[in-house]
Amino acid sequence: MNKKMHIFLIVVLAINTLRYGSYLLEGDTHIYYFIMFLANLLAMLFAIFSRNRIKRETDNAMEESR
Repeated sequence: MNKKMHIFLIVVLAINTLRYGSYLLEGDTHIYYFIMFLANLLAMLFAIFSRNRIKRETDNAMEESR
């Protein structure tokens, strides 16, 4: 995944996480909002950490090939 697409994915996930978080802060206690908040939060964290892991592995592979 290229850098622009990765940033776009994180922005969309952040907006959705904030939206569902605001529903929860307003006192709407439907289980749907809670599950969607957690799903978006986990997806955003996974996207951030997977990008960092892939970048580290690529950097390590380049150093080993030298």
